[in-house]
Parts: sequence; structure tokens; C-alpha cells
Amino acid sequence: MRTAAAADELTDTSLRKQVYDSLRAALTSGRFAPGQKLTFRFVAKALGVSLTPVREAVRRLVAEGAFEMQPNRSVRIPLMTKAKVLELRDIRVAVEGLAVGNAAKVASRAQIANLRRIAREIVAVRKRGDSVADREKISEFHFALYTIADQPTLLRVIEGLWLQTGPYMNLLFPDYIASAAGPARRLRIIQALQARDSVAARREIENDVHGTLSYVAGLADEAGNIVPALPSAAGSRRSKGKANAALELRPKRLDLK
Repeated sequence: MRTAAAADELTDTSLRKQVYDSLRAALTSGRFAPGQKLTFRFVAKALGVSLTPVREAVRRLVAEGAFEMQPNRSVRIPLMTKAKVLELRDIRVAVEGLAVGNAAKVASRAQIANLRRIAREIVAVRKRGDSVADREKISEFHFALYTIADQPTLLRVIEGLWLQTGPYMNLLFPDYIASAAGPARRLRIIQALQARDSVAARREIENDVHGTLSYVAGLADEAGNIVPALPSAAGSRRSKGKANAALELRPKRLDLK
């Protein structure tokens, strides 16, 4: 029979994981911008939780390189250099290429149909000019694709890399994303999976990752720093309205039932 203390501990563990997962999802899908500062209190309010699970989740993400600790109980999305982006590009090309090559060997009809659905949704949100939904759907497509390979260790490596590069998806809008290359490439990836052509599938994702992060690296200044226009600190009094709109973690309120 489960004791009250054991039940409370289980609930607390579940809550910490949900906060951590919500922040990871926000980072991966580009809901935070490079250089953006977040206060612990603001994140707690956005997620509808106390400060304790937020502190624990944030510390884990600092250790993973997704956040940088700042004074006054706040964190910042790290800014990158051209060299760092190129390093991450080359690693992502290798591991994501491996995942997609393996996915092409085992993809089921249902999994391919799911990719087609997401690809259509990307086109739809892009026509509406909804950049928030666009970034989320791009992330959804990629991870639906990588999950097909059924290699959990490889997937965790990819997730860790996306934690660092996800915020830089913001820099792809509007210029880079306006190209028709993205929809065409997603179609070719799907066709390669249907044909069980692992070589073609791997080539397409490698070209996609290489092109995207090469573009981001090309935004560096003469000193090699990538310094976009920084958003206001989320949680500061001066920018409260802007922060609420920009952060819009859109975390579904945590279900603790």
C-alpha cells in the first residue's frame, strides 16, 4: 500500500520532469531567442508551478549547455560564435544523417503518413505567416523522422544538440525560410523513406542541416560573434508585456492528477 509520503514524492518527481520536459521542448522548437534572459519566477508563473521544480530543471539545462546562469535568479540563452555553430553543424550532420539513414530501412507506412501530415501542416502555417507554429512543426517533423530509427541513445544525442541550436531557428525567419527548398526537401526525404533508399534520405537531411547552420554561421560579425537583436528579459517589470508575448512557452498547464 502506497504511503502518503511516497505518493507526494512520486508527484514531486513527475512535476520536476514535466517542467524539465516543457523547457526542453521550448528550447528545441525555438520558442526562446538567442540571448534572451528568463527569470525563474517568470518561468514558474508561465508553467503554473512553484519555484523549486523550476530551479532544478534550469540547473539541469545549464549543465547541458542550453542555459547560462545569470545573477538575480535568472538564466540566459547562450550567444554563439561562428566557430561554435560550425562545430555543432558538423556534429549534427553526422548524427542526424545516421539516424535518417537508419530510419529509411525500417519506416512503416503509418510513420511515413505521419511525416506527410506534418509536412503539409508546415506549408499551411507558413502560408499564414505563423512563425511560432512554423518552428514547432519543423521540430515535430525532424523528431518524428529521427524517432523512426528506434535508436534511443542516438535520439538523446540529437536532442542535446537541438537544445543548443533550437533558439537559432529564430534567425532563419523571414529570409532563409522563404526559400522553396524546405518543402521540396521534406518531400524528397519522404520519397526516399518510401523507397527504402537510406543513401538518398541521409543525403537530404545532411544537406538540410548543413545549409541551415551554415546560414546561421554566416550571420556572424567580423569578430566571429553572432549577436542578434536581443529580446527583453522575460520577467522584468519594464518588459512584462513583451516578454509574455515572446516567451509564450505555450506549455500546456501541467496535469498533476
